[in-house]
Amino acid sequence: MTARRTFAEFEEDESYVTEGRTVTDSDVRMFVGATGSTDPIHVDREYADAHPLVDDVVLQGTLLLGIADGFLVDAVASDAALAMNLGHRNVRYLAPVSPGDTVHGEVAVTGLRERNEEWGVVECRVELVDADDETVVVDDHDLLVATAANPAVDR
Repeated sequence: MTARRTFAEFEEDESYVTEGRTVTDSDVRMFVGATGSTDPIHVDREYADAHPLVDDVVLQGTLLLGIADGFLVDAVASDAALAMNLGHRNVRYLAPVSPGDTVHGEVAVTGLRERNEEWGVVECRVELVDADDETVVVDDHDLLVATAANPAVDR
């Protein structure tokens, strides 16, 4: 079993860059099936072509937030003794992302605060960055992390 980091083992200013992920029409369709998010800007190319702010259909913001969350898990949470999403703060969608675009995550630990004897909060900034090096999504994310290892849930 791999040793996992407890809250005290995280440090401010840790940073990670993830591998890229190309988003697809299938991602949008599966998200629509799961959520019913059928706004025409996400599913209708003619509508999107006529829209003054985009050039193509664009991914739903919450789908992009889910991708950002996956990057956070890969970079930080999977290394924690026991972790759980506590919440998102200041989520911003800065630029559209369309099927076929590739994004990667840039993740930084921006703060640490004790919650109680058993838990601490690892504050992270997750940025989705596109192939043109433009930040398209920013998510300030709070991750609840155990202060002690829990062998019952170690993976």
